[in-house]
Formats: sequence, C-alpha cells, structure tokens
Amino acid sequence: MSFADAVEGRHSVRRFRPDPVPRGDVRELVRLATRAANANNAQMWRFVAVDDRATLERMRAAIVTRLDEIAAWPEVVAAGESTATRAMAGSLTLFADAPLVVAVFGLPYASRGDRLLELRGLSRDEHDRLRQRPDLQSIGAAVQLLCTAAHTFGYGSCWMSAPVLAAESLERVLGEEPPARLVALVPIGRPAGRVRGTRRLPLDDVLRFV
Repeated sequence: MSFADAVEGRHSVRRFRPDPVPRGDVRELVRLATRAANANNAQMWRFVAVDDRATLERMRAAIVTRLDEIAAWPEVVAAGESTATRAMAGSLTLFADAPLVVAVFGLPYASRGDRLLELRGLSRDEHDRLRQRPDLQSIGAAVQLLCTAAHTFGYGSCWMSAPVLAAESLERVLGEEPPARLVALVPIGRPAGRVRGTRRLPLDDVLRFV
C-alpha cells in the first residue's frame, strides 16, 4: 500500500466485527503512532489499550452517567436540551462495541517559550494565541498516525474526542491519575459492513500561495 493509498483509504469506522485485535498488532500500531512529529521530542503521549469487555462497559456507563448529570444542569434544562443531551449517549459510547479501544492521554508540556509567557502573566487565551497548544498538536499527530496505521493493517478506527466530557470518570476507570489527562478514545477493529468515505473540500478552497 502506498502512502497516498493509506491516507486516502482511511475512513472513520463506527461499526466493528467482534474479532479480537492481537496484542502484537496493538503494540505495532502504537509503535508507529509514536513516530509522530512532536514538540521538542517530548513525546507527551501515553496509550492505554482496552480489550476487556467489563472495562469497556464501565466506560460506557461512566459516559451515560455524565450525560445524565449534564442534562440536569439548570442551564441545560432551561434551554430545553435535556432530552437531546441524554440522546447523545449512543454516539458517545459506540467505542464500547469495538474489540479494542486505545485511550490516548497527554502529559504536561512546557517549553521555554511557555515559561516566558507565564512570567509575563498572560491569560490562558493570550497564551494559547501565541503557542497554539503544541502538546495537543503533538498528540493529535500521534492519533492520526494510529488511525492511518490501523487502516494499513486492515482495521477500521474512529478518532473520538466527545467522550472526554466524562474524562474524570474515564480516567478513574482506566487507572490513570494526574498529571495525565484523557485526550481521545480510538476504537479499533475489523469494519462491520461497508465503509463510506467523506468528501473533502476542493484543494483550491483550502490552499493558496503567496
């Protein structure tokens, strides 16, 4: 498979066959993900591979509970969004039906530039405007490589950030403690059914030369 085929053939998959993902494959997928470009080679990512069904169900339950909590917020109730909030559970917990979920965590990262901005006393928004979260950029690069590598192995995957709404509960379920923080969940498995691609904007809409 050429690089172009690997990139263009990768699509988000949300339905999986129950076939287990061998741990040797998991190790190789994560090894490839850690080849991602990252700020100062800090490698601030950590991966937790979950293939235990009971743990996946506990993760599902944690998200359902969290959505119930959010649905009960007075502001959500006043906006008439409670029912729609609870209905999000299906899309936020689809990972639990995959044979494998890779939870991606981030560790704190601060460069000399970050420390200088902190000395200046900039607000978080001002800081982010000048630094644009190199830690999250680095972890995102690793997640993209993980998903692309999964495709080359014949697996489907889905980059999920919405479950982070229940980050604190999920971190407890997975046994991760501060300073590590949950960034994304990536379900992986053999696709069930047809995989449909999505259209991309024309190149001239997103590229210009100066």
